[in-house]
Amino acid sequence: MCGAESWTDHRLIVSKVKLRIQPKRRPQGQKICKRLDTTKLKQRETSTCLASDLHSKLKDIHIGESSVEDDWSTLKKTVYITAFQHLGSTKHRNQDWFDENDAQISSLLAEKHRLHRLTMNDPASTGKKAAFQNIHRKCQQRLRKMQEDWLSKKADEIQYFADRKDSKTFYDTISALYGPQRSSFFPLLSADGRTLITDRAKILERWAEKHPQPSQ
Repeated sequence: MCGAESWTDHRLIVSKVKLRIQPKRRPQGQKICKRLDTTKLKQRETSTCLASDLHSKLKDIHIGESSVEDDWSTLKKTVYITAFQHLGSTKHRNQDWFDENDAQISSLLAEKHRLHRLTMNDPASTGKKAAFQNIHRKCQQRLRKMQEDWLSKKADEIQYFADRKDSKTFYDTISALYGPQRSSFFPLLSADGRTLITDRAKILERWAEKHPQPSQ
């Protein structure tokens, strides 16, 4: 905002804005189908019972008497319900050592947060501080035991794959345990010290300049 009377080009504007984020809307009346635990199909007894049950229930479906959409909906619903009864849904599997499904640690963490809030609201109270330190110690012990148990289980699992000579699953398990690896090369400054080299080929050339090979 320009002005000829000692005004600068900018003026500070202070405003109060009330923002409201709309919640994500879900389709009303529609239930999302859970994923089936297809790993149970490897069990011969489960796959045989499922095939037999599907064969008997599909006999009762009369295809062609209604529209194509209705026939497909009936077929899909019958197959899914039957498969769900035998296979069930997939369960959440943790990729790290912390198990959020553990009821004991969940209650301990909730109690810890509650006592922490009470301690922050009344920092002069020695009783609240002692209670918070006690629950904090219990949480640490439980979490350390959880981590040790998870690592021990992972070590046994990796050793099992190594004993079976299953190299693919062995390396896949190790990669999932350690996570993505960082790049093995780092940028270098150019000879004049003004430019940062990030290209891998140019980095190798720069290293060759800094460390020339001895002449024969």
